[in-house]
This record gives sequence, C-alpha cells and structure tokens, in this order.
Amino acid sequence: MRAICLRHRRRIEDTPRDESGVTLVELSIAVGTLLVLFAMTVPIVDTVFATIARVNNTYTNVNQLLPVSTNLQRFIRSAVEPGPTANGVPDPAFVTGAITPTSVTFYTNVGNSNGPAEIVASCQSTTPSTGVCNSGGTFTVTEAQANSGTCPPTGTACTWGTAQTLITVNGVSNANDNAPLFLYTLLVNTATITGTTSTTSEVGSSCPSQYTGSAVLSCYYTDDTAAFNTCSSTNSTSGNVLANCQNAEIYALTIDLQVNGVSSGRLAGSQSEDDSTVYLLSPDSVDYQKMVG
Repeated sequence: MRAICLRHRRRIEDTPRDESGVTLVELSIAVGTLLVLFAMTVPIVDTVFATIARVNNTYTNVNQLLPVSTNLQRFIRSAVEPGPTANGVPDPAFVTGAITPTSVTFYTNVGNSNGPAEIVASCQSTTPSTGVCNSGGTFTVTEAQANSGTCPPTGTACTWGTAQTLITVNGVSNANDNAPLFLYTLLVNTATITGTTSTTSEVGSSCPSQYTGSAVLSCYYTDDTAAFNTCSSTNSTSGNVLANCQNAEIYALTIDLQVNGVSSGRLAGSQSEDDSTVYLLSPDSVDYQKMVG
C-alpha cells in the first residue's frame, strides 16, 4: 500500500506544470475593456460633481436672500418718523434725498428707547444715475442706533452712531434683467368737503412703457430723485397736505433682488430672486410717536 502511494506521489511530482501567463491578445482585451469602463465612468463622475456644485451654488443664492425676506422686511414695516412735523413740514421716515432705484435710507423702530435706528439698504452702483446695480456686486443693509438724548422729545434732532452691517448679499444680478432693486408706491390722501379719498401710485410706473432695456432704470432714477429730493409744506388745510413731501407718502416698497454668485461656467448655479412688496403696518403707523420716534 505504501509503495502504491509513493508511486502516485512521484507521478504527481513528475507532471509538468503550466506556468505561462495570459497571452498578449488576452491582456489587450482586458486592458481595452478597462479603458472602455474608465471612459464611461469619468463623464458620469464629472456630471455628478458638476450637478452637486450647481445645486450647492443655488442653495447659497437662496440662503443669502432669507435675511432680506425676513429682517429687512420687518424693518420696513416698522418705519417711523424720527421727529414731529415742524411748521407744516413733516420729518418723514424715508430720508429726503436718499431714495433711488438702488438705495433707500429710512428710520425704523427697533425697540430702543433712545429712538429709531437708521437703516441703509443699497447695492453697489458705480454709476447711481443709471439706476443699475453693479453686475455681480454686493447688496448690504446697515443699522445705526440713535444716540441717547438726541431724539425728540428729549433732544431736538436725532443723531446716530456708527453703522453696523447686518446683511450682506453677494453676486447681485439685477443688471442682467434691467430690474430696479427698489420700487416705491405712494398712498395719496386728499381731503375734500365730503371726506378723504385715497389713491395709490407707483413712482416711475410710466417708465417701462416709455423705454426699453437699461434706459428703464435711468428713467426710474430720474423719477425717484424728482419725487424724493425735497420735502416742504403745502400750507394747505385741504387737498393733499403732503403733496410737497412724497417721502411721507410712501406706504409700500417693492424689493426685487436677484442673485447668482456663480453665473457662468459649467458650475454656475440657478439665479434666485426675492421679489416682494412690503407694506407699512398701516397708513399712519409711520407717524411720529414719542416712545419710538
């Protein structure tokens, strides 16, 4: 039995082994198959990463607009006059000479006993007279607190401290669509013998029908500066007593902020927009109040 096992073992050991590898043809087929798979995978992976980047940029655009649609709108609704009317001339909540399609300055109640805060909301504009925000520029909102003892009734005229930046939005793209950042709607109350009638009008509402393209924004700028650069009294006990101070007639402000931080290339995100009209709490909520201005 042992002899049989030994003979069997010798036969196994004497059998020549095939130690040859794959042939050149087989190797070429394997490499070719891997190259095809790699060529198919690269575009898919690239598409996945590009899609992720576009989605992330779009989310970034949307997230930038959230403070505008919350905090800035709250400030507008709480706009108040910083002082009482003097000699028939109101002290409007929206600052005379500081209202354009690209910028607005106003005073608002922030719950500070010293008086209302000064808010400046504006986009970067190299040429403000065109009414155009710089393409890809920045939109900012700043707040300056009233200095103690300066606002009526304690003081005679409010002064404000150093402005602090509250909101920053990058990649403003209003210029791409020739869209004004701010539009202003007036509430005109006219007293008559039979009572008071109220009408509304949007400053620059005729511009879109008169002009096209960027000329529309220049028209808005012209109309805004003509309407809001002065404030005086009509000295009238009837009719529209605020006719010479349209800053005091603003009761709604439309914000059309368009944002796209990455607007070109394969990683560009989708443009996001906050287009909303913000109304004051009531037609007389802006009137001077001793507690808040």
